[in-house]
Amino acid sequence: MEDALNAVSIEGIVKTFGNKVVLNGVSFTVRKGNIHGLLGHNGAGKTTLFRIILGLLNPDKGSVKIFGVDPKLDPSIKSKIGYVSEHLAFYSQLTVRENLIRFGDLKGVSDCKKVVEDLIRRFELSDFADVKFAKLSMGTKQRVAIARAMMNNPKLLILDEFLANIDPVWRHRIKGILKDLKKDDVAILVSTHILADVEELCDYVTIIRMGEILYDGSLDDLYQKTGLKNLVAKINTNNNNKAYEILACINASKAEDGTLIVPVRSEEEVSTIIQTLVDNKMSVYEARVLKPSLEEVYSRLHRGC
Repeated sequence: MEDALNAVSIEGIVKTFGNKVVLNGVSFTVRKGNIHGLLGHNGAGKTTLFRIILGLLNPDKGSVKIFGVDPKLDPSIKSKIGYVSEHLAFYSQLTVRENLIRFGDLKGVSDCKKVVEDLIRRFELSDFADVKFAKLSMGTKQRVAIARAMMNNPKLLILDEFLANIDPVWRHRIKGILKDLKKDDVAILVSTHILADVEELCDYVTIIRMGEILYDGSLDDLYQKTGLKNLVAKINTNNNNKAYEILACINASKAEDGTLIVPVRSEEEVSTIIQTLVDNKMSVYEARVLKPSLEEVYSRLHRGC
């Protein structure tokens, strides 16, 4: 029953290059209809792990199953996967449309030309459809790469640093697309080192550092485990001394730069604080919830919190 819920099952993966251990006993699962974040800085082993899942690299030890199937025994399972690599690979002298049609034909996509035109519209690439790939901006190239990954209507989408070079408008739109795919029971595995993206998208996270898993579970449990669950807001006003007196009742404290740090239970509570200060005829220059950095999470996990 458990296997029926899993899109990806990774067990005890070890991979070395020469004397360097890149992955050391990595195990986790990605469930259907979930967005799963793989967190870690460059060099943590994320891309190597993706290549092993895709069958582009063989592990020294361990196993990978895609929808319960070993892809080495049944390579046809790969037809259910869409992939965006950290390093984009396209025909530089072909246009966007020509590239998408070429890759669609290679993947055996039925009614390929119609699928391509639909993706060009969906990703607002009409103005670039007949432009050679080499002449596109990096952000537009990334949109083409995501469109290509969706050509075969994948049931598993693997995205390696997929929001790199994407402008804020398209970051928001692409996140919306992924949330819609999740509703259609698509499993999505994304790599990133940006916690804010993970907070917005992911149901579960796996944190990897130097080839080893530091944490595997929900983001809420991670924050609870590391003691980073409690939120604080940074407040800066035209008179922080007066603001401190007003907010002392909710345990406000002063930071080294003179701004105030206030414990809050939710981001919505910041609006109430702002209104309180405005009611006291104060100008609020800054009011935002401080998010823990990935470095903070690493540090807490290493201390065994």
